[in-house]
Amino acid sequence: MHPGPYALAAVGRSPFRRDNLIGESFFVGSTIWRNEMMVKNKFVIGAIGILAAAAVVLAGCNSQSKGSSAASTSSTASQQKTLKILVSAEIPQLDSAKSYDVVSDSQIFNFQEGLYKLGKKDAVVPAIAQSQPTVSKDGLTYTIKLKKNAAWSNGAPVTAQDFVFAWRRAVDPKTKSQNATKLFSLANAEEINAGKKPLTDLGVKAVGDDTLQVKLAIANPYFLRELTGTNYFPQNEKFVNKVGAKYGTAAQYVLADGPFIIKDWNGTSDKWSFVKNPHYYDAKQVKLTKVDVSVVTNAATQAQTFDQKTADITPVSGEFIEKYAKDPAYHRISSYGTSNVEIDTTSEGHPELGNVNFRRALFYAVDRKALTGQVLKDGSVPAVGYLAPGALRNPANGKDVNTELGTLTYYSKAKARKYLALAKKKLGKDKFTLTLKGSDTDAGKRTTEYLQSAFQNALPGVTVDVQNIPAKSLFASLMSYNFQLDTGGWEAEADPSVLLQQFTTGYTHDHGGFSNKQYDQLVKDAQGKDAANAQQRYTDLKDAQKILLDQAVVVPLYHSATNLLINTQLKGVQTHAFGQTYDFSRAYFK
Repeated sequence: MHPGPYALAAVGRSPFRRDNLIGESFFVGSTIWRNEMMVKNKFVIGAIGILAAAAVVLAGCNSQSKGSSAASTSSTASQQKTLKILVSAEIPQLDSAKSYDVVSDSQIFNFQEGLYKLGKKDAVVPAIAQSQPTVSKDGLTYTIKLKKNAAWSNGAPVTAQDFVFAWRRAVDPKTKSQNATKLFSLANAEEINAGKKPLTDLGVKAVGDDTLQVKLAIANPYFLRELTGTNYFPQNEKFVNKVGAKYGTAAQYVLADGPFIIKDWNGTSDKWSFVKNPHYYDAKQVKLTKVDVSVVTNAATQAQTFDQKTADITPVSGEFIEKYAKDPAYHRISSYGTSNVEIDTTSEGHPELGNVNFRRALFYAVDRKALTGQVLKDGSVPAVGYLAPGALRNPANGKDVNTELGTLTYYSKAKARKYLALAKKKLGKDKFTLTLKGSDTDAGKRTTEYLQSAFQNALPGVTVDVQNIPAKSLFASLMSYNFQLDTGGWEAEADPSVLLQQFTTGYTHDHGGFSNKQYDQLVKDAQGKDAANAQQRYTDLKDAQKILLDQAVVVPLYHSATNLLINTQLKGVQTHAFGQTYDFSRAYFK
């Protein structure tokens, strides 16, 4: 899970991604992927289907007119070996064991690989692993062979022990990883992270240099997909110990086992580069010699840079979407991850945020259709619940959870004022001043400006001050557990229970401090005793979402869309529904 203002899109990085090769083939349809475990594990059906409703809309197919710009001809020389990319946020850090945000992840993916990665149509394919794992009949033990030619950028071999070391480090309470929970599928991981068991009890061991044996706490049909995430990447013990606390804080303090090596990032840089890694096991297939990345938050500057042929990939937002709508370089990817206003229910000095009726007033004060249709205008869809459409379906009839619950997320000024009146009476107070933080991108600013207006117009006596800050600072605000209102969002997860888990008591990413025993039990049952019972698991998660929305723990805003301009001469860019926004490791210029 990843909090905050997503990496590439101006307001939110699309949690759901397309599964095509840009410039080579397009997969267009309503079903983006079919989980490979669905047939083997019948109980997954109904708990998955997270992308079933995610339609790929590639508005820039070459059959369309060129529209308003010459952008599609950016940097077209056939001999070009350098790719130039614009992104909307600076890198917070590069330690894969600690990574919890999509901005960091999006860059770590470029220079590191784990056992598996996502291939075409989001299929899980071997990376450092030789092949698919051997899985025991009870689904608890995975045996994985490693490629013998996998190596680090310093020439040292990637071994099974590198995974053991990295995974132990990630769950070690001394590491203070804010995403250690990602590894809780491993046997004893949760107990180790709580300081109740030693690191050596973690469910992973090296059998020689090239064989890894993994034991799970409970059979998990999503485990292969989890292994594609950055928190499961290997780390070289000798190198990590050598640089110590500096690991992940600058380019020279990380080691690569992926297609590229990161350069020129000092921890605060707004520009950095990737160069081809000669020790990468598949280096012959890496055509680019260099990738230059620059942070640009202004939408006009992004578009202008692309038009001037000094960028090959850039986000595009706001009024520029309409400008490029018919340009073959333009790509809109409709998606259904949810962006929210997160509420700190325990915020010091603001008891109103702990009052359920005050939160409900905020919840009903937002006209999501106006936000998406009049403010963002980027293809985002108004949220109708917390879980995205298609994320959770009833296995008995295939209906979406939001359909069965009915629309619980909608705009009603009358309801907003009704709940505000109840809150004022309970709190004995008529005026409230809150701070709303959002990203410093153009679309981030438009979003917070709209929310400020919506809250103040619908809720008499409520004043909202806005702060727009870099993504790095917004992540820190959320993880401080001491804010008021922050805009944020969550990346797609194959298992919808993981999305709901973030609001359980004491969970690392329960930013707002929400606590509800019934809610906790429902999520726990879905992930434990009911995991193999598709119908009961569905009921658990449906009831959990109902509590989440009834208590107005967050204010769901929209299911985001990502809009990109991509040089039409750039081929072989592979894009994904999870994790890495786009993989340019096999990209080339035609």
